[in-house]
Amino acid sequence: MNLQEQIYRIKNVIQFISESNYLTQPMKMGVELDEVETLQELMKIPVTGKFDQETEDCVKEFQTFTDIRIDGIVGPETREKLNDLLDNKIKGWLGCKKTPLENKTQKVVGLDPNAPKGTSGKQNISSDDIVGSDWRSCKAFRAKGGLAKWGDKIKIEANTSGFLISYNGPSSGLSIAHAMNGGDTIHQLYNVLICEINPFLAQGGMKPNIDGITFQTGKNGKDSMLSILVPITKGDGVWQLDRRGGWNHDPGGGKMSRKCAKLTKQGKECIGPVTKVANGPFGKITEYFVTHQA
Repeated sequence: MNLQEQIYRIKNVIQFISESNYLTQPMKMGVELDEVETLQELMKIPVTGKFDQETEDCVKEFQTFTDIRIDGIVGPETREKLNDLLDNKIKGWLGCKKTPLENKTQKVVGLDPNAPKGTSGKQNISSDDIVGSDWRSCKAFRAKGGLAKWGDKIKIEANTSGFLISYNGPSSGLSIAHAMNGGDTIHQLYNVLICEINPFLAQGGMKPNIDGITFQTGKNGKDSMLSILVPITKGDGVWQLDRRGGWNHDPGGGKMSRKCAKLTKQGKECIGPVTKVANGPFGKITEYFVTHQA
């Protein structure tokens, strides 16, 4: 065997070994596969072979890092990115909880300035049926002055193309539901979003596009910034937005999934939950959104 034949065979063996390590299977919570071990090695977490909560959280971080859909599931898009990581085509990944994500958030692009401010239809659900009307946070927000009090920190723009809410101020400066005891943070902006967007949606004919929700984060301390944009499309009837989330912890999407299942049994359309993660200098906010007919 001459030298060229030897080199050719060595190259084929290397290629075979490399391809045999590629991820090929879909993976999600509860799955036990050999490929889960490879996934956990890539995430740089303990290798157990079982797709557990830690693995899902790390997949979400990797999805944030690579600017793809964040759902904690290894589907075709995520698998392609992971195989690119295996091929050393993705730079900068240091492992779960070690990779800087501050510059990996989606950017809010704003609303269509030519879109109308709302529909001409009359609200056809009662105020008690508006999602958030009975929330402690919404009641406290309004009782403590609402936008009149926080107007220097919270800005809202809304029309039939979208709903944009922005906060600029201290990361611990949204003392709403727990104002007497302290503890509220910038994460309360998600509650204010629900308090304000659903009365707007109650005009009818507007459907939130939860897949398209984007956010922008910046700074920490006194000058923290968080903006949330909910795109809106046309939809029959009245649609509402609901959420559940946590600041520096992940409560899971079970509650939102159960809500959708209940509404579906009632004959109402419910979409979601869709997971959105905002990684800012002030911490990590994990949110689960659903939208449904009222």
